[in-house]
Amino acid sequence: MDISVIVTFLGITVAIATLVYMIGSKLLKRPGKNKDLKKVADVTTVYFRESDVDAKVDCVFVEGRGVVVLIEVDPQIRFRSSYIIEQTLKEQIQRLTGKQLAGVFWRFPMVDKIADAAHAGPAYAASKAKVEDLHYDVGEVSWEEYERAMKEEKIRQGEA
Repeated sequence: MDISVIVTFLGITVAIATLVYMIGSKLLKRPGKNKDLKKVADVTTVYFRESDVDAKVDCVFVEGRGVVVLIEVDPQIRFRSSYIIEQTLKEQIQRLTGKQLAGVFWRFPMVDKIADAAHAGPAYAASKAKVEDLHYDVGEVSWEEYERAMKEEKIRQGEA
């Protein structure tokens, strides 16, 4: 066997081993993101707990954007200006974790019984009025069903 073939073979082997090592080390660093997400979620939960708010918090990493916080809280009048709360939350997370939030998304699930319906807002009152209509149905639908319904509505209104 020629020495140049052996050297070429060894060179290719070293190059492949280096590539595998680099990819492996990148993949092993990924669990750090999970720790960061948990830390951001914990800080967010404590942030709301200090205001006596029971919030369900989850964090996700969106490739190309960063950390996004998902918050689910009962509808309350103080959350009508949620964008103000978002700013202080972002500052708190930046200060305590060093992480910059890419965004905050809120979910306000409707509740069947609210002690003070005046604070629930007009959307709640309107939804209660529509529920009494026998032809009105509240439930989950797929995105395709939603798009089909919107097309049918546009056709009915003569917009299509």
